[in-house]
Amino acid sequence: MTRAYDEMYLEGAMTRLGDMLEYACLDCGYDPDCFWKMFIYSGLARRFGTGDVSVIAGKSGPELAYMVLGDVDYVCDFPIPIWRENRSDIYWSGWVLAYYQWYSARPFYEIWESISIRTIRKMYPTMHEADIMKAVEEMSGLMKVRQKRPVQELRLINGMTQSELAEAAHMTVAQLQRIEYGERKVENLSLKTALALAKALGVEADELG
Repeated sequence: MTRAYDEMYLEGAMTRLGDMLEYACLDCGYDPDCFWKMFIYSGLARRFGTGDVSVIAGKSGPELAYMVLGDVDYVCDFPIPIWRENRSDIYWSGWVLAYYQWYSARPFYEIWESISIRTIRKMYPTMHEADIMKAVEEMSGLMKVRQKRPVQELRLINGMTQSELAEAAHMTVAQLQRIEYGERKVENLSLKTALALAKALGVEADELG
């Protein structure tokens, strides 16, 4: 499997993500899952996950938090980071998430859809002193496997006619029929069309079959 960045940066990246989460939650008072959602929405998660060296190696944990909170919550005044002798379960959550993202090569937003910070913190008592692969195995087991389902099946589950779905997805009935009858594959749709169709059906685009 191809990793997003060289392993030489991994230990530092894990420390920075742990420090970022701990600072935002313990020093700034943010709810862990609320802040993590901000991290993902800020775009910093994508830069971190793809190995942007200016992020994974060029900033401290608190500096990463400044970027997230300034961008998403418009905060411009931050408390001085407090030094702690012992690492918290919140720190460990960020630390292990950085490793899992690097190891699995999944984007942070995809991991977030299945695994919350609350869930990871529950692992802390039994896993923080164990080999990190134990946590990786546990997290891998929590990841939801998305199964592709035919558009027609999803439409019927939603109780929609072809006309209703076509209108909701900003398509013509003829376009929808080509998809349902197998004349055109979902994979060949434009991203805009696939997203609109998925939204109308209440699923993610990668669940359309």
